[in-house]
Amino acid sequence: MSRNNIQPPQGDLKDLAGLPKRVNLGEQKKRISGQVEAGKAHIEGDMELGKKLVTALRSSGDFQRATQGFHSYPARLHPEAARLMLEAIPGKDLADPFCGGGTILVEALIAGRHVYASDLNPIATLVSTARTALLSPEQLERLGKELDDIHLKAAQSLDEKRNVHLPPTILKYKSWYKSNCFNELACLFDAIQNYESELKPLFQAVFSSLVVKYSLRASDTSNKVVYIPRKNGTVLRAFKEKSKEYVTQLAELQTLVPPNTDAAQITLADARHPDFAKVDTIITSPPYPGTYDYLPLQQLRSAWFELNMRENQEIGSRRAFKQVKAAYERWLKDTDAWVAASAKALITGGHLAVVVGEGVQSGKTLRVAKPTIQAAEKAGLKFVTSASVDRHDPATKQKKIEYILVFEKV
Repeated sequence: MSRNNIQPPQGDLKDLAGLPKRVNLGEQKKRISGQVEAGKAHIEGDMELGKKLVTALRSSGDFQRATQGFHSYPARLHPEAARLMLEAIPGKDLADPFCGGGTILVEALIAGRHVYASDLNPIATLVSTARTALLSPEQLERLGKELDDIHLKAAQSLDEKRNVHLPPTILKYKSWYKSNCFNELACLFDAIQNYESELKPLFQAVFSSLVVKYSLRASDTSNKVVYIPRKNGTVLRAFKEKSKEYVTQLAELQTLVPPNTDAAQITLADARHPDFAKVDTIITSPPYPGTYDYLPLQQLRSAWFELNMRENQEIGSRRAFKQVKAAYERWLKDTDAWVAASAKALITGGHLAVVVGEGVQSGKTLRVAKPTIQAAEKAGLKFVTSASVDRHDPATKQKKIEYILVFEKV
């Protein structure tokens, strides 16, 4: 099988726009800098495995390996946690039905696993595809040259003040950008869209990495507005720098992945109805109940690419928890569904590892461990271990427990 398995994003946009809200920069810096610190650890079941998983949960700090630093993604698993989990739960395959930005996938490739993944969010599959791209030396060289060519074409369009074609969806979001940043992004977008290359999804991923950073949004997880002065040419320079960084990161990935390792097979799919083959290991982190609105958080990227975000199918979204009881009951049913689907995909003797944390809504803690264990038992899986750490969340000023739960198909 070819190592190169690059697929473009798919779909069309459902409007998820919200009105910009101004926030004081000093207050926002304070909010962003807040950390959810780990406290006491707890283990049930297999103590030896549990200790290894507690170490994984305590992973923290800056971490750079291969493409792990490419493209921000909300609530991503720490790369070292992913590596330690793969080390603790050996196997030849790895599937992740909630792959997000692809952190687990990168570490699985480096470990020489056969990788299968999916996500409901097309931005997730785009970013994961870019992070896991296995290219030949010739493809890497061509990627660098084509990214340089796109930068040059965009700069020429900007200098000549050419009219560029933009999707109608993004025009509704123009107010989220300073005019000079928007114009530079528009020229880059046009250059990418009109460029004929099998590597185009990787160009789009580099572009996607700039879409929120050079908007007025405070961060990937906040729609608050922060006004940061941007000089003319800032976005074009950022694209050029990000392109060089990405090619370097991909080159490192090629050296770390064992020879003859197949490319990750990544599809746009619902975890309740996965389409990957039988595997011996599933490691995944489903949405924590009521914690994030993953699809609306990608509204700017989805607008540029005219993507279908399938909002009504999102699991555990924060906005759904305006009605806490009904939303929690739906999360329980969704957990039963995706765990049952994962159990079917496991071979006998295979393992499912779930990274999941409690949510807090209206002062109430939304429990996750017992329902996940019950879902696994209903699906015919045997409980192996539960490793957890207490975390103090400064946003809610409450303790929230984060777990790694491991099950075996017997």
